[in-house]
Amino acid sequence: MSIGSVQSVVICVPASSSDQTSALDQQACPPSGSQYFHLQAQQAYLVDPADAGYLDGLAQPFDYSAAAGFFALAFTMVVGIWMVSAGAGAVLDVIRRG
Repeated sequence: MSIGSVQSVVICVPASSSDQTSALDQQACPPSGSQYFHLQAQQAYLVDPADAGYLDGLAQPFDYSAAAGFFALAFTMVVGIWMVSAGAGAVLDVIRRG
């Protein structure tokens, strides 16, 4: 499932002082003070707006308290199962020895 696509986009990049900008450059990218800009085509991966929420969810910080809860539950289950199996082994040992 693709959440975006590669497309060509036009961006404004700063022009060096020796470059001359065209009227189209100045119309599409207005100068900011003494800084002029050039139009430049570039390929970019654009995300579909409907799938932006999925990426925002992935960008959330790691929740250490939830991870600690899952670890505590898993560790308790492992220790509990080990204790039950050790008790069952002791009962079977008593039965076997008679």
